[in-house]
Amino acid sequence: MKNFKFLFCILIILFKTGNVLSNINIFNVNNVEISNEIYENKDKLVNRAFLKAFDQLLNRVLLKDDYKKFSNTSLNNVKDLILYYQIINPEGKDETNLTKINVFFDKEKMHNFFYIRNVLYSDIVNTDVILFPLLKKNGKYFIYTKNYFYDNWSKGNFDDLIKYTLPAENIENIQVINNYKDNIFELDISNFFKEYELENIVFLNIDINKNIAKVLINTRIEGKKINKNLVIKNKKNVNEESFNNQIINEVGSMIADLIKSRNLIDVKTPSFLNVAVKLDNKKSNLAEFDNRIKKINLIDNYYVQQLNKDYVLIKIKYLGKINKIIKKLKKQDIDLKMIKGQWQLNII
Repeated sequence: MKNFKFLFCILIILFKTGNVLSNINIFNVNNVEISNEIYENKDKLVNRAFLKAFDQLLNRVLLKDDYKKFSNTSLNNVKDLILYYQIINPEGKDETNLTKINVFFDKEKMHNFFYIRNVLYSDIVNTDVILFPLLKKNGKYFIYTKNYFYDNWSKGNFDDLIKYTLPAENIENIQVINNYKDNIFELDISNFFKEYELENIVFLNIDINKNIAKVLINTRIEGKKINKNLVIKNKKNVNEESFNNQIINEVGSMIADLIKSRNLIDVKTPSFLNVAVKLDNKKSNLAEFDNRIKKINLIDNYYVQQLNKDYVLIKIKYLGKINKIIKKLKKQDIDLKMIKGQWQLNII
C-alpha cells in the first residue's frame, strides 16, 4: 500500500508534463528600455519595445549573416511571436525617464519561425571564455602595461552572451610572448592558457597601424581550433579611444559568431533519449527531476514509458547534441551516464 501511494504521487508529477517545459529560456528579453520622451503614447512605446526586444533576441541567437535577414520583420509578425510582456515601471517614474519592459517570446512559435525559414539558432548564454588581447602598435608590443585592450576588454558591449575572463599578469606568459614576437602565429594557445581548464580560449594579436587594425583571432572552442583574421578600419576617423572600443566590439561579435557556430540547433531534427531514473522513497527524485529539467532550454518535453517501484523509464525529446545535453544536465546537478547499454540518470 505504501509503495502504491508513492507511485501514485510520482504519476501526478509526471503526467503534468508532456508539453513544453522550460519557463526560464533564452527567448526571454529583459529590461528593454524605451524613452518616455520619444514615445509618450503607451501603445507606441510598447510596440517599439516589441521590435527592439525581437531585434535583441535575434542578435543573441543567430549568426550575423542570418540576423541581417530579419531586419525588416513587421510589427504584426513580431506580436504573433510574443507570449506576454511585463512593464517593470508602469509609471515610468525614475531619474532616467525610461520605461523598462520584459518581453517573453513563445518558444514553440519561435521554433516554428526558424523551422519555416530553415534557420539554425544557438543557445549560448553566459558562456565562459578566457581571453588574452596582445597589442602591437606601430611595430611595438604591449603585453600588460599600456595595453588598452587588456585594461578595458570587459567594457565591451557583449550583452549576456559571453563572460570573459582575462588572465592575471604572468611572468612566464611574458616570456612566451617575447619568444614568439617574430612569429606570433606559431604561439601554442593551449600552452599559453595551461592554467585554465575552460573549453573556450581566445588569444588575440591586435596590430594597429594608424587607422587600420589587423586582428588575428586564435581560438580553441569546445575542443576545436579555429583561426580568423579580421581587418577593422577607422572609417569615421574617430579618436583613439573610440576606435579601440570599436575594435573590442567588432572582435567580440566575431568571437560570439564562432561560439554560436559550434552550438547551432536545428529545430527540424529533434533527438530522443531513453533514460532510467531510479526511485528513492527517501528523496523526491522525480519532483526534483521535473523541477530541474524545466530549466534546460534544449529539452522540449519528456514522456513516461514505464513505471515501477524501483525506477521510471523516461523518453526525453531534446534539440542539439547529446554531449551538450549531458553538460546542461550536469549544471542542474543531474548525472547522465551510459551503464550496460542503458542511459541512467541520477539526481545529485
